[in-house]
Amino acid sequence: MLESNTSSLEAVAFYETEFGVERTWLEQLVYHERGDEVWATSALGIPALDAPRLPGLRILRRTPHGLKPTSVFLALLGDRVTKRRVEVNLEDLRSLLLGQWIAADVPDGFAAIVFEGDVLGCGRARHGRVRALIPTGRRQELLGALGHL
Repeated sequence: MLESNTSSLEAVAFYETEFGVERTWLEQLVYHERGDEVWATSALGIPALDAPRLPGLRILRRTPHGLKPTSVFLALLGDRVTKRRVEVNLEDLRSLLLGQWIAADVPDGFAAIVFEGDVLGCGRARHGRVRALIPTGRRQELLGALGHL
């Protein structure tokens, strides 16, 4: 249920162009914008204007350099992400989660960090390298899980 507003059009175009997500899937979501954030939900209805939090997930944030995808939305998209995927092995994943850059064959910009077929979150590619932009709490969870592998 694509509403014809700037945030919905930008979000659909961004995820379709940058990450190869099918437009028809993205158009089923309802988009809301508050400040520099774009949120999406599959629920119908409009939240109260004074609601402390919008329904659904934050999917994009506006930065001085353009739109930035969220790790949680990329992870939710999973296999729908067909472009800008950076497949990593266990050693590279550990390095990324510790804040290091690794070599990656992906164009400059944002990328989806993928381990064993699962999208774990967002990364930033620059000059043939990538680093994770996954939130600290999630990084710690993942590092803990790696300790059991």
